[in-house]
Amino acid sequence: MANHNDKSIELLAFGRALRNIRKEKKLTQDELSLYSRVDRSYISELENGEKAPTLLTITALARALHVKASVLIEGYERELEERSLL
Repeated sequence: MANHNDKSIELLAFGRALRNIRKEKKLTQDELSLYSRVDRSYISELENGEKAPTLLTITALARALHVKASVLIEGYERELEERSLL
């Protein structure tokens, strides 16, 4: 069983992408929660690489951030490439 500190590289990359876009849009986690109807604690867990988002969560967050869901995914892919050891 993986230990608590072994967060998936993929989840960390998505979390960084989400945080970057949220900060670009000058939103707090509370504001993003209000606009997306995604719980603030869940947004925190996503940004910290502790949870994996569903497609519905990604689309709700993207809508609240006024970006296409693909922008979140592209940010995730960029983060993954930048931090990949491959």
